[in-house]
Order: sequence, then C-alpha cells, then structure tokens
Amino acid sequence: MSGFFVAVPWSFYYIQQTGKTGGIPWNPATCITMQSIKTCEIRWFYEQPMEHLTAFFGQLPEGAATFEERTDTYLIPVLEQGVGVKIRTNRIEVKSRKGNPVPTEIAPGLKGYRETWVKYGFVLQADQATHFNPVETPDAWLQVHKERRATLVEVSRGNCKFHPIGTNLSNCVQLEYTRVGIQNRFWYTFGLEWLAETPVEIPASFFYGILPPESLQRQESMSYPSFLYQQV
Repeated sequence: MSGFFVAVPWSFYYIQQTGKTGGIPWNPATCITMQSIKTCEIRWFYEQPMEHLTAFFGQLPEGAATFEERTDTYLIPVLEQGVGVKIRTNRIEVKSRKGNPVPTEIAPGLKGYRETWVKYGFVLQADQATHFNPVETPDAWLQVHKERRATLVEVSRGNCKFHPIGTNLSNCVQLEYTRVGIQNRFWYTFGLEWLAETPVEIPASFFYGILPPESLQRQESMSYPSFLYQQV
C-alpha cells in the first residue's frame, strides 16, 4: 500500500471554504503517514429493519461474525463531492470515490450500484486524540451512531465460509448489516465490500438463501456519503 500525508485534498477543500480546520489539530510538522487502500462496495439503505438479515446473522456459527457499536462523526461540507471524512474514536478516515457508480446485480433480480473507493486512514497521536474535537465549527459535523453486524465471506469451491472481522484472508467479501441512527431517526443498511484487486464472486444461491426475491433495488443503493448528504 502507498503512503500519503495528512494534507490530502479534503483538508484543503475544507480550509479554503471555511478558513478553519474544523477542530483538527493542524500541524504539518507532526503529520502522520497515512495508508491507502482501494475497495469496491455495494450498499443499500432502508427505513425498516431487514428481518431476513437479522435472521441470517442469528444463524451463523458462534464466533463467525463481529458485533460493533460506535458513533462516527462525519464532515458535512464534502459529502456532496462523493467524499467521506469521519472521526472514528482516535482515528481519521477518508474515502474518495473513483469514477461513477456502476449498475450491477449480485444475483439476478438483486440490483444495486457498485462503487470503487480509495480509502485513507491514520491514527491520531495521544496528545492529538486528547484534544481532537470538532468544536470550532460544530455545524459542519454530523454524528452517526452505528450498531453493526459483520462477517467475512470466503468462497471455496462454491461453498461459503464465514469468519469474524480481523481474520487474515486474501480473498473475501465483508458482508454487513447495520442499524444507523442520526438525530433520533433510524435506518438500516446492508453492504458488501471487498478489495478491488481481489474480486470474489459469491454464488447467487447464497443470496437467494438469505434475501427475498427482488428485495434489493437500485433506488435504495448508494454510498454512506450520498445517503448522509440526503439527511442534512
């Protein structure tokens, strides 16, 4: 993976637009090298719970999935540009879409948009994490609470195996189902994500086993930045 520095385009954009750093401890002398990774993602958002996905995670073997609850803070001004910038505990993560969304089907009748992203991330140093707070411009940030269930799907000879997040696998797809809370309103998102250079084809029979026919359509398919932009 390639190294990048904290002075990435979203930072310049935000400073140019506001003249402020949004509370980010801006000190080029102490920049931390970031790592980049290129991924593909398909995601859908719904206002009602997706009970079939709740049932799927409930039926997985013990230890095959990971549950995580956290609150991420997103930078609002860049959402319209197809860019996601978020504070995640003591980490800053940036994702930038490459090209346009591509219509696709994960199985016949289950439709969405595939998007390719380049992601950057770096961990704040201890003194930065202590003071890191978007207090300068609170209206520029949006808190998003997430209750996420996720598993890594490995396909071997047409069969699917499931592993918790963090398992060291060379070829897999991250499958997640998340309850999203924004200002006392809730949505539900189903997402698939994988490394762009190592695509994995999950058999259509797997999706038909956990999803009702035609339950995924393109009008509900979008990225986190696009969805959040609609809510602000």
